[in-house]
Amino acid sequence: MEVYEADELTTKLLNYFERRNYLSSEPQGFKEDEAEVARIIERATVLPYSASAESVVLDLPTAERQFTKFVSWVSELGPDASAVDLKSCLMPLLCHIYLNCLPVHPKTACVKFLRVLSVNLVTDQWVQFMEQLLAVDNVQNLSAQPLIKSYREVRLELNLLPKAVVLLRKFLASNDLYVIIQVMRQWFRITVLTDDVLNCEEEPKDVDHDKPPRLEAFSSNDVKEEVIEDQAMADLLRDINGIRTQPTPPPPLLLYTAHRTEGIVCGSVSEDWKLAATGDMRSELKVWGLGETKLTPQLHDKFFSSIPINTHTEPIDNSAAAKDKQMWWLRGHSATVQDVAFLNDSDYLLSVSYDCTMRLWKLADFSCSVVYRGHSSPIWGVAVSPIANMVATASSDKTARVWNLDRTFPVRILGGHLQDVTCVAFHPNGSYVASGSPDKTVRLWSVTDGNMMRVFGGSGQGPVDALAFSPNGQFVASAGDDQFVWLWDLASGSVVCKLSGHTSRIISMAWNYDGSALSAAAHDGVVYLWNLDTPEACDGTIEPKKYITKCSILLSLRYSTKNALVGVGLS
Repeated sequence: MEVYEADELTTKLLNYFERRNYLSSEPQGFKEDEAEVARIIERATVLPYSASAESVVLDLPTAERQFTKFVSWVSELGPDASAVDLKSCLMPLLCHIYLNCLPVHPKTACVKFLRVLSVNLVTDQWVQFMEQLLAVDNVQNLSAQPLIKSYREVRLELNLLPKAVVLLRKFLASNDLYVIIQVMRQWFRITVLTDDVLNCEEEPKDVDHDKPPRLEAFSSNDVKEEVIEDQAMADLLRDINGIRTQPTPPPPLLLYTAHRTEGIVCGSVSEDWKLAATGDMRSELKVWGLGETKLTPQLHDKFFSSIPINTHTEPIDNSAAAKDKQMWWLRGHSATVQDVAFLNDSDYLLSVSYDCTMRLWKLADFSCSVVYRGHSSPIWGVAVSPIANMVATASSDKTARVWNLDRTFPVRILGGHLQDVTCVAFHPNGSYVASGSPDKTVRLWSVTDGNMMRVFGGSGQGPVDALAFSPNGQFVASAGDDQFVWLWDLASGSVVCKLSGHTSRIISMAWNYDGSALSAAAHDGVVYLWNLDTPEACDGTIEPKKYITKCSILLSLRYSTKNALVGVGLS
């Protein structure tokens, strides 16, 4: 085989590279302690999901496909600094892929591979390098090609902005470009430019990113400085990960407080936050406009009555009777209003009363549309189905009843409790209803046939005053006089955990929309929030988030469509 002798041009190139520190004249060996430091740096800079150099069998079609995809992605990054940094590594990357393929594939196929992919990458500065690269026959013996030999003896120093590193890692991992990952791990040394470097070191004006990239070898001082930088970065990442792994911060509590509230016993907020409703002992309901919402009823013509006296009489201004108001009274019940609930579209309001009736109010004109009768004793609570036109009521007659709003009588009577039914709640799929009672049990009913499916009750559980299903329908929470929140698994019928913290009777509960948090409001105006993503929430090792509202009584609690916690209380 003919031995390639370095010509004058090659000698000049080598001298030029050495003057510009492209090639290091220091020996490549390390002392034992320096080698250990180098191994630490190597582990710290390995790309995620990377494969070892020995584990990947290079296939030319696969390498061509992956490299083409990588080049296309770099080209799409645009003219920002990230793209410039990554473009500088394309030609060295291709050369290393070619040299890795050469021992396992015919040279003619490898040369064709190199020529096809380097068409748009080779510049004048790479011509001499390409000539020697194409002359390589044996990768194990590069003495005849000094440029290639020097190129394969060191790892390429690739300085990238943090943005470029993030983009590179994400792209390689998501597209499984194992050929690119292997070569970068084996032949590249990626350094992330910190803010200090970017501020203190400006790139020389004569830098040409089309030139062959700078090749450097490690010195012992470089390694030690890098270890210090890596240690500082590791400490920073540890602090960042510590914050990331902390529980999600609790949402703020949006509290609507009613003043001069003598006799108010119940309240609720509409799902769109625009309206609030309260019921009182005077058998009245009040509908409040929240924020900038004004209540303007669309009154029917028969609401007005006028008799013209003579032709000179000015017409009566009907608009004066229907002017904007911040609050509107609804009258019709004959006893205390015990509970209120907005329908899902917030166009109608339901109320239940001690007079044993349920009423449907049309909020467009604040009129009573329907009166529902069926219970024989006072009604304590009402719940609206998330789907269909169904509601459920809880009564002192020891039954819960399911209603279709198109009918004035109940379509299901759910009997089985030994005492009053104080609260009801619909399962997220609308097919089941849970009921709670002072008999210290929670019962699950089928809406379809009215059959009882489960009975939940445990030792130490007190009278039940509040119920709430988890959004995924897997759990139901119950609470009441015993000041605990009991979490029940619907499938097994057993208690999952018991949440503590309250010191007063719990009257309302709500899950957030992803089911990761459960909030409970007590009669003393205190709200607790448990983050159920952490196992420690159940064993009490992590204190729940506590809201002190300074309200004399909290009437209700719910999450809005924006996952914000909303409460109604009395001053």
